[in-house]
Amino acid sequence: MKKPVGNPPKGLSTDPILSLRATELLAKGQRLHEESKIAEAARVSAELTHIAPNLAEGHELMGALAMRTGAADIAAMSFRRALELKPRSADLHIGLAQALLALKRPQDALDLLNKGRTIHPNDAGIFRELGQAQLDLGEANAALKSFSRAAKLRPTDLYSSHMVAALSEAGKPDAAYVAELFDSYAETFDEHLTGKLDYRVPQALAELVSAHAPLGPVLDVGCGTGLVATALPEALRPIDGIDIAPKMVAKARERGLYRHLHAGDATTALAAEPDFTGPYGLIVSTDVFIYVGDIAALFATLVERLQRKGILAFSIEIHSGAGIAIRSSGRFAHAPRYILDLAGAHGLAVLAEVEHPIRLERDVPIPGMLYVLQRPA
Repeated sequence: MKKPVGNPPKGLSTDPILSLRATELLAKGQRLHEESKIAEAARVSAELTHIAPNLAEGHELMGALAMRTGAADIAAMSFRRALELKPRSADLHIGLAQALLALKRPQDALDLLNKGRTIHPNDAGIFRELGQAQLDLGEANAALKSFSRAAKLRPTDLYSSHMVAALSEAGKPDAAYVAELFDSYAETFDEHLTGKLDYRVPQALAELVSAHAPLGPVLDVGCGTGLVATALPEALRPIDGIDIAPKMVAKARERGLYRHLHAGDATTALAAEPDFTGPYGLIVSTDVFIYVGDIAALFATLVERLQRKGILAFSIEIHSGAGIAIRSSGRFAHAPRYILDLAGAHGLAVLAEVEHPIRLERDVPIPGMLYVLQRPA
């Protein structure tokens, strides 16, 4: 058997055979995790923690794998054990905090992270998670300070920059964050969203719209990979699409269902691109406003491009407060009253207002609303 290379981690058995076996299992488990072979990696980590129960890295691996499968309770136990073995580890403070947040225990996460930042006062990851915990607890001002600190320590962290923007000015996102988020998601978007996250908004909205006999042409704002185009009946053609993420637009183009496609900000594109002047009989926007925040300008631009009696249909995440709220997910939630006020300001009739879950998040449905509005004749 080959001897391990480098300094062995603490917590290995004094038995050289068991120690070598544990080292090999750790390397194998980490490799399988990186390759997303989760089931195989889980079996390896179980054997590893059995033969090396005092090896923090083994419990850390098991925690990371548990988080990948949505087993936040197992992840929390694993990360906690790992942290007991390596109490000064910044990564383990972050891992355990993420598990606690997934378990809807923000106060426990906050307490943990406050301890962690006394040990690691310049760790961007700890301040990022601290901001999430504070926001979940309704401490927006404290969250802004934490996200600002995280963004300063790690300028490449687009999520923290996005949260700083959203918390500094109500409803203001960071466009670079949104574009990067969806570009990184493009290859697995359909499978992950419709599978693990049980995303059914395009189908539900298409069914809701069909009851009001819409006409084409159609504008799909935030078209993504084209899920809305596949849900709409063939009679509603042609369809034009806009999305902020170029890689998502490339995926939509592969479907061959769109007349015109454009990658960029919707408000800017609609103002500048002659292919999108309309007028449109139907404008659809699924899960777009949750990344825009203050939708007043975009809403007005969309209404301008509706035909008389044209229909504007969209989804939002909702919250019980007033106006717009930023969530630790990085998405915005809107109060139904905010939407109804916008509709009234533009003279739109409300044809439908239906509660519908937007997606699953940590296996919990995110409450949302589907709207079908109509421009007057």
